[in-house]
Amino acid sequence: MDQGTTSRKVAILGGGMAALATAYELSAQDDLDITIHTLGWRLGGKCASSRGPDDRIEEHGIHGFLGSYYNACPMLADVYAELARPAGSPLATFDEAMVGMDALQMYMYKNGVPQPFYARFPPNTDFPDPAKPLAIIGVEELVQRVIAFFERAHSMARPHPHTTFLRRLFDRALAALEDEMIREIGAVSKAILPILDEGHKLVNEVLKPLVEGNELSLEIFTILDWGFAILRGALADDVVENGFDALDEFIWSDWLAKNGADPITIASPMAVNTINLAYQYPHGNTKEKATMGAGAYLHWSLRGLAFCGHAIYAFAAGTGETVIAPFYEVLLARGVKFEFFSKVTALNLDSDGTSIASVDIDLQATLKPGIDAYSPLMDPAPQGLPSWPGEPNYEQLSEGEAMKAAKVDLESWWTPWQSVGKKTLTAGEDYDELVFALSIGAAPYVCQQLIAKSDAWSKMVEALPAVQTQAFQIWLSDSMFDLGWPTPLKGHDTALADTYIPPFSGHCEMRHLIKWEGWPSDNKPQSLWYFCDEMAETGCPPSFTDHDYPARMAAKVAQNSVDYLNRAIGPMMPKAINRNSGGSGPPEALDYSLLVDTRPEPGVGVERFASQFWRANIDPTERYVPTPAGSTKYRLAPWESGFSNLTIAGDWVYTGLNVGSVECAVMSGRLASHALTTQPPLDQIWGYSVNGRASPHDSPSDRRGA
Repeated sequence: MDQGTTSRKVAILGGGMAALATAYELSAQDDLDITIHTLGWRLGGKCASSRGPDDRIEEHGIHGFLGSYYNACPMLADVYAELARPAGSPLATFDEAMVGMDALQMYMYKNGVPQPFYARFPPNTDFPDPAKPLAIIGVEELVQRVIAFFERAHSMARPHPHTTFLRRLFDRALAALEDEMIREIGAVSKAILPILDEGHKLVNEVLKPLVEGNELSLEIFTILDWGFAILRGALADDVVENGFDALDEFIWSDWLAKNGADPITIASPMAVNTINLAYQYPHGNTKEKATMGAGAYLHWSLRGLAFCGHAIYAFAAGTGETVIAPFYEVLLARGVKFEFFSKVTALNLDSDGTSIASVDIDLQATLKPGIDAYSPLMDPAPQGLPSWPGEPNYEQLSEGEAMKAAKVDLESWWTPWQSVGKKTLTAGEDYDELVFALSIGAAPYVCQQLIAKSDAWSKMVEALPAVQTQAFQIWLSDSMFDLGWPTPLKGHDTALADTYIPPFSGHCEMRHLIKWEGWPSDNKPQSLWYFCDEMAETGCPPSFTDHDYPARMAAKVAQNSVDYLNRAIGPMMPKAINRNSGGSGPPEALDYSLLVDTRPEPGVGVERFASQFWRANIDPTERYVPTPAGSTKYRLAPWESGFSNLTIAGDWVYTGLNVGSVECAVMSGRLASHALTTQPPLDQIWGYSVNGRASPHDSPSDRRGA
């Protein structure tokens, strides 16, 4: 990339996936000088991971891709192709980095006890060649794929004498969709709705009476009842013609009920899985009614079933190694510059209030003399895999020794560490174009002038809450199967769930990561579990001068985790509970002697939990952005900032999908690049518009002016 003086300068604020995706698209062009400004010592935002004691991988939560990530999967495949790691090196290719999985553990509840059932998603051959663009998947094709999915799933399911009628319905529906005359605009709904209503009626007449006391019938009923309801709703509300946005005025559960879903189904894991996965509970409180918008719920659900290749793609290593480091290395090779230790504190308007005149930045650290640019990755790399350290590379920093002694967390907004200097980015000098790619959780603190000036910004920030989350990881000395995990697994499948017992309803067994960690040979874990969920708000966060707040919240997560391990492990692994506790804990509690503790003086009983990993995701930039009903209309597209030199990116902007995820972050980065350069074209940003029709957020060629 030409970095000459005539290049247009783009400053990107933030180091998460939206910022990286924006930089990736922009750096494919030759006339841009791109700099990413981010706080702390690593990239990734909510996807950041790093190495802790024993080189163990430590994450913000549970991460992976879905086969419905039509933008993120091809982009990451392209990153690996450009990275061109030598054959035989760790994670040399996209196929080595991504592990296809075809099942999800779900839980029905009987008398308050979770009853597992394993939902398998038959793989397909639809995943695109990374060298070729993925064809747009319109709503008609989504419906066709969903029906085909149910047909495949039914053919692979356990035999059930009362579901044979479904094959006739599937055959009729697929035949109707293949009829060219029926596929004319408006004809799909007319042809398919009667078939769906007939099938839904039969499901209720034939299967629902069998549900009581029959777990298999309950599973089949809820799967089919949910499937018929979402397909019927998609066609009855004519999302083919009208799109999904209008449905976001309705709460997901009310919309499902309107389209015939049974209360049993609405409370079932088939319906709740999306809600839990996307953290849709107000104020992070899973005891409240989830308020996700029906349009976002439907779009996400349809895409989830219309996956390419595999339903789920697990990362072969940590998120930082599998995703973030490859992006960093490719962008660095392209000439993108990185300014670490740069905390954005304010965006300042010009005198007319029409553009961003400057950006205030606190410098958290400075480089030692003779060091031109900070090198963030570990050296040497664990097992030869480029990885992020759990703290800065102090030897490169003038303040490194003082930082290390103070044990400060430069990613925390409550850190007692004082900035070592100030920097101002000035329009026309340091940037011609500015991309705000921080989380919207940071906007109330750094975009105060924009919020005061713009009614659209004020309404967006108010309408889109950002909720805190919590996570913990435990390493066990015995395998999950030796500890009584009841469900057989196939291929690369693992134990993955989002409908287990709250407040950590999401869990995943990650033993495939242990090989990348540095455990002693005589004290090596045999299983590894991640748990993650929302964390209920207890009031407004305190002032950033309350430097003890992160420690108090971390202690709260630690206590939440122990409380959870004391009551929720038995249904998962019945042989993991209190085998050798000597009566020191409740009989249903985890036997804490199973936790691998490599400290010089290992703990006894519950004290061993102190050797594990947990975190409270409370900072403005690491909170999760849900999609409450009525909020979509307040999302601004990347070119709708209202300020002439400002583009916005993040999973909180309008993308057409509008669900907090890496996919939406990548979509926003692609849309931001389009706003600045017209590349990529909108019709190649998969999912932004419905069936190639114009989005309500399409705008004239001047895409950012008020």
